[in-house]
Amino acid sequence: MLISEVQKLNLTSKHFALIADVIGHIDDDDNRESVTYDFGCLLAHTDEAFDKDRFAARVEEVHASCWEPDAYSEFREDFYSDV
Repeated sequence: MLISEVQKLNLTSKHFALIADVIGHIDDDDNRESVTYDFGCLLAHTDEAFDKDRFAARVEEVHASCWEPDAYSEFREDFYSDV
């Protein structure tokens, strides 16, 4: 995607948080870091206030919490029916 196309998307902090959350679920450290860097550079062109360091910190925070043992056990219990 070209930078000019990304600038037209009118992304908000909610979009940035969602993207960071999705990236945070990447288990492979090298891939996650690479994707974080690439998206950070791209998203920096969408808003002058975008902070790549805060974005990367959010990615790592999500990663740390989602790979904890039983981090989603409550969700799994709610997701599956008793049938």
